[in-house]
Amino acid sequence: MSDIPRSLVAQLLDVSPETLPAGDLPADRLAHHLLTYLRDTAADDPSEQALRTHPQAWAMALTDRLCADHPDTGLDLTLAALPLCDSPDDVAMLAAGPLEDLLATHGPALIDRIETLGPTTPRLRFALSGTWPDRINPLVWARVQAARDPGPDLDAGDPLPPA
Repeated sequence: MSDIPRSLVAQLLDVSPETLPAGDLPADRLAHHLLTYLRDTAADDPSEQALRTHPQAWAMALTDRLCADHPDTGLDLTLAALPLCDSPDDVAMLAAGPLEDLLATHGPALIDRIETLGPTTPRLRFALSGTWPDRINPLVWARVQAARDPGPDLDAGDPLPPA
């Protein structure tokens, strides 16, 4: 994934570009901040003030906006975060969060890419096994299930595949 343009970051976070560090935002840096936020807040009640005041709360807010408004970039970010995961729990947070949101909101537009990447990306297949069908179009869900085979399976307790 290429860097996220500074102007887009500013727009999505509703801040002036001048308040941001110089240059575009590297996807791996955003992925690192996102994982830090998810790890630090995993056990917190989502309504807690700490979730909004955490130093990396901006990373979650930016990820949410990317997934909602720029699905290809949101998927790129999710793919950039998967190699940074240290445990199945890290992957589960990405699966139940950004990846599931992308599939629920933009599944028809993204499923071809996911099917193409699935056979060569074990961590993506692992993450797909941690998504649930509740909000996902049934036709997309059938393709998700096919893309995640032959595993590994997060919900079955399989170990974290190599990056």
